[in-house]
Amino acid sequence: MTHIREADFDSSAARNQPSADHQCNPGWWLRWFAVAVIVGMQAGTIFKPLGSIGDTRVADWIDLLTPFAILGCAVMVLRSTAAGRWAWAWMFLGGVAFALGHGLHLAANSISNVADETVAYASIVHLWDEVASHYIWYSGLYLVLVALWIAVRNQPVRIRPIGAVLAVLVAVTLVNTYIEGGVPWLGLSFLATGTVAGLTRFKTPAGQLALLIGSTGLLLLVGWGVAWYIVDGTIFPEFSDVGWI
Repeated sequence: MTHIREADFDSSAARNQPSADHQCNPGWWLRWFAVAVIVGMQAGTIFKPLGSIGDTRVADWIDLLTPFAILGCAVMVLRSTAAGRWAWAWMFLGGVAFALGHGLHLAANSISNVADETVAYASIVHLWDEVASHYIWYSGLYLVLVALWIAVRNQPVRIRPIGAVLAVLVAVTLVNTYIEGGVPWLGLSFLATGTVAGLTRFKTPAGQLALLIGSTGLLLLVGWGVAWYIVDGTIFPEFSDVGWI
């Protein structure tokens, strides 16, 4: 990978040391964390056109990399900021929950895609595919984001235009996840806390970043719910329910 002179979420310390390794630049790792979330949390949809391998989907095999990418980048952000014990504690809890929930979902979702409808539509498969795994998985991601917030809230991180674009795409990804995952109310609570956290530190780059993600996500998620309630009286229908995916 070629050397990137300026990170999208840039660190002033790294800018003052042009020869510094990327391992010491939290902005560089924040950028890749954002990319990992955008792609990894939507891997099933993004890579669906790649088709199947036997009874399995290519997207599922690619999705195996999601925890490594997201959690790996998050750990590097904490390492590059010399994060304290509280950040690492939240990272540990969130990482375990994320990996557990993702694994449960991937396995159960694969079963739900088999040709045998008796197996695919079994209630126990639905429980682990659409309910339990989603709450565990998404809560884990939220705790990882909390860990990152603790790690970078006092860091001299600059938000460049492309970094703001990545932040908005992360917000869109979270909204997509909460809607199609059937947990909009959980998503509203997570996005609201992110917005509040951003407002409490609005004068800092980290606060502005949290506010951008939280407020953008809230507007999109609330807008989706209100729009569909006006149209046909439903609240937060999933994209698959309205034929979008």
